[in-house]
Amino acid sequence: MKTNFPHSGWLVVNKPQGVESFGVVRKLKFLYQFNKIGFAGTLDPLASGLLLIALNKATKLIPQIHSASKIYEVQIRLGATTPTLDAEGRYSAMQDISNDPLNYRNNLRQFIGTYQQRIPNFSAHKLSGKNFYELARNNQAIEERFKSVALHSIKILSMTPSTIHLQLECQTGFYVRAFAAELASSLGELGYAEMIKRLKIGSFSIEQSVNFEKILAFSSIHDLHSHLITI
Repeated sequence: MKTNFPHSGWLVVNKPQGVESFGVVRKLKFLYQFNKIGFAGTLDPLASGLLLIALNKATKLIPQIHSASKIYEVQIRLGATTPTLDAEGRYSAMQDISNDPLNYRNNLRQFIGTYQQRIPNFSAHKLSGKNFYELARNNQAIEERFKSVALHSIKILSMTPSTIHLQLECQTGFYVRAFAAELASSLGELGYAEMIKRLKIGSFSIEQSVNFEKILAFSSIHDLHSHLITI
């Protein structure tokens, strides 16, 4: 029988690549009994980093936390693109890289602020009750749709002729994968996000997190409680 976990608070998880956000919740529900459990902000399976799990009464705070600004680390690969705009799919197109890394900085500035971002076909955005990614995987036509997004800051971490490594601070609803393709296009290149890592949501940071593999190795309810940020 599963142990009941009566405490309320936040579990800051460092999610690895290859694990779904809902998969983290399912594993926790398999190990423990909660009154309520949820998370603030979905991370794609190929994205890693901070996944904020709300336990019991903390679930009421999810909308508030979800609307907070987020910080991501992204590495953009130039010279190719994929249908999913990340490293999940095979290349759908390739071309030689023609741009000079010295030009990248000027192109970045145009994305600061609020702008209309194209919603990726492989996303959880819904159309007539179905997720875009369901339609895309069934090769159904998807009309282009845009949404207003806000990008507060961009920090250049490193650059090579074929990669751009950035740190982004954005508001909720921002598609990092779409930004990778948008930035590459603004340079006259193809590009996709080969690595995405979330570092922060509001006041919660990756430094507070516990590795997902460690959570799976917890031997008692006390281990889980010792990593809980209570409310």
